[in-house]
Amino acid sequence: MSFPVVATSFGVSQSGSQAGKKKGGYVNYEVEPGFTIRMRQNIDPTTDPKKLKRIISNRVAAQKSRWKKVQYLDALVKRSMELQREVSELRSQLAITSEQKRYLENEQRQLKECISARVQHCINSDGVIEEYKTEIERLKTNLAPLSNLT
Repeated sequence: MSFPVVATSFGVSQSGSQAGKKKGGYVNYEVEPGFTIRMRQNIDPTTDPKKLKRIISNRVAAQKSRWKKVQYLDALVKRSMELQREVSELRSQLAITSEQKRYLENEQRQLKECISARVQHCINSDGVIEEYKTEIERLKTNLAPLSNLT
């Protein structure tokens, strides 16, 4: 942001004539194009030019300060709106992500149950295989004497 530069000439002559438009007891002095200050109409024309310059300079500084404050507040409002929009977007993303997390946790639980069931089946199958091996060995030992007879 740049501020208008204060002109060295303030548009007020020694004779006290005031440049600007009269409005409700005030005179608007255009310090620069697009940058005016408001002064009371009843300024004494015999006022010291240095004092008048200081008064005008103070008015310009005050107006710039007010302008800067308005710009700052506008920037804060804009930033606030941006942050509110960002919070809204993040809340939407959070809701979607939470739903995805629930879905994945449910899928993980189902997969764990499936793995557990298959492991149990393998354990049971291993037990059956061991039983079959034991039975085969028993049958071999029972059949061994019979095979010697023939």
